[in-house]
Amino acid sequence: MPVLCHLLARARPPVYRFSSVEFLQRVVRRTSRLRRPADRMLLALRTLAMLALLLVFPGLLLLSKDAPLPGSQRTTVFLIDRSGSMAAIEGAGSRFQAACAAAAEWMDTTGPDLTNVIWLDHAPAAVFPDPGPNRAFLSELLAKATVKPEPGALTAAFDLAWRQLSGARGVRELIVISDFQDSAWRDFQTAVPPGVTVRTVPVATAAPANVAVVSLVAVPASPVAGQAVTLLAKAANHSAEPRRTTLTIDAGGARQSRVLELPPNGEAETAISLKPGAGGPLPVTAELEADAFPSDDRAHTVIDVRESLRLAIGAAAEHPVAAVLTTLAGALPWMEAVTADPARPPDCDIWFLPDWNGSDAAGLRALAERGVTVCVQPAAGVGAEAVAAVLGLPDKQPAQALAAATSPDSWEVSRLAEHPAFALFRDGAFGHPFAGKFRERLTLPESFRTAPGLTMLASWQDEVPAVLMATGKGTAAPVILFTLPFDPAKTDWPARSVFVPAMAELLLRTRPDTGAGNFLTTPGALPVWHAGDVPRTGSPELVAPDGSAVGLTSSSGPGGESWQAVAPAVPGLYRWQISGQPVHYTACTFPPSESNLRPASTPPAFDGAAATGREDLARQAALDRGLPLWPWLAAAAIAFLLIEGILTARRPRPAPAS
Repeated sequence: MPVLCHLLARARPPVYRFSSVEFLQRVVRRTSRLRRPADRMLLALRTLAMLALLLVFPGLLLLSKDAPLPGSQRTTVFLIDRSGSMAAIEGAGSRFQAACAAAAEWMDTTGPDLTNVIWLDHAPAAVFPDPGPNRAFLSELLAKATVKPEPGALTAAFDLAWRQLSGARGVRELIVISDFQDSAWRDFQTAVPPGVTVRTVPVATAAPANVAVVSLVAVPASPVAGQAVTLLAKAANHSAEPRRTTLTIDAGGARQSRVLELPPNGEAETAISLKPGAGGPLPVTAELEADAFPSDDRAHTVIDVRESLRLAIGAAAEHPVAAVLTTLAGALPWMEAVTADPARPPDCDIWFLPDWNGSDAAGLRALAERGVTVCVQPAAGVGAEAVAAVLGLPDKQPAQALAAATSPDSWEVSRLAEHPAFALFRDGAFGHPFAGKFRERLTLPESFRTAPGLTMLASWQDEVPAVLMATGKGTAAPVILFTLPFDPAKTDWPARSVFVPAMAELLLRTRPDTGAGNFLTTPGALPVWHAGDVPRTGSPELVAPDGSAVGLTSSSGPGGESWQAVAPAVPGLYRWQISGQPVHYTACTFPPSESNLRPASTPPAFDGAAATGREDLARQAALDRGLPLWPWLAAAAIAFLLIEGILTARRPRPAPAS
């Protein structure tokens, strides 16, 4: 229309006074209806103005490439991280608060047909079984949600998200909102199903400096009363500057403090020694000076202090070795000794078989698997195959019997392995642990010296094994083989002053150190107490770290009765009590993996998905709904007409010709 108007409009020719026909011919040419455009600028402006006006009426929209088509269904699943690191404060609130606000904003602005929220924590779960239309309920839930001091199970969370979206029709999208903590997300990968759009929304903008207790270990974890225990506490500095802090360890009310110098992005460890004076569980807490992220400033453990160890001797009470071991137990306040039938071991911590005849090797291995230390002193003539079986060695062994060798000059045990059992004797203050004369010994085949899975704790002068220890696969406790005699008629070692501390250290330091496992749990798991056959005068109660009572469920099995909490564990010490008296503890420590608050340099790509900041959410949501273009087109048409009017007004009018 503007082109035709511009080209076909009738022009008013100027009036000429003439006396010649030449001027008439010129006027005819200038008044022709079809002519070349005289002003290309005016033509362009008029054309653009009319085109813009025409485009106002169809109601054009500017859409993103992933926007749903009119009439199609849109399903949006939000995967929101609420693991421990999301409690870090940035700006006016925590990262988790920013994540919930971002999800609510996205939900309100895009208005998906179906939606759901999946929480990323220890055990990821969805709010609804399937995406639903109730956005109002989800918005209220996001306003009330709280972070959990747990690690995030990334693989399980994404698997749940893919299942939620698998049955949806139309546009399917997953919105991942997290701080994308570097230590958790660095190596994570997942395959995005076809047709699913993934968008990531980072809510961490900085890496706050943080100091955390990352480890608290007791060695041994299950000592006897009066035995020295070393507490090893480790702290980490998650910042680029060196830090100096004070670590305080509280063991049953006894407190000790150490100053730690932490290098940049490094760790430091300190050791504190104590001697528990009584049996029972001993709770221990290591605490740092408070900082901006207090969740990981404490670590907890429990030391299982035994009143005594029970030594069972598979021999008659009058047996010379049984008499020696009974005397040994009488010299140690934490040990009690009983004699029993060699074929029927009683309930005990240590099972000692003097003059073992090679029978029931499999049964002895089974005892070790249950946590009983098995000490074997073979009799002369026992086959090497039986010895190999009790030690857990391969079946192919030389078909020979162990021979007893005697010497009038006696042998001496001279070589010791680097093992904690001999730490007390390294400086020589307590002498040699095997100081004594041995007039008889057993000779093992050469293959036993280099067999895998064996530790030669002590050997004779000629490198023949004197004490072997097997800690093979599948055994909780060791099997110790003695080729040296205990019979006073064959050695004077039991009469030496070093005998009691040597055997005490050997039996204590080779015990399975599994006591702490019965007291520890992880954040998000359910606290459990396997009460077994412990005598009780009533049902137990569980007190949470904040002093509140926790609901319990009970079950019975072959191992006795067990009690389990109904609420997931949070960091702190849980106290199991009967009639107000503590009978057990459960320790839960903040996961060290959540202490490093540094976000990843770039969020995960997820097959090309781009990161979206909170400031871009409204714009992205508007693009998904469609931005109306008619206001801009109308403004453009008016602008073109104004410019055309200005150009026309400024053009000089031709003067009448004479």
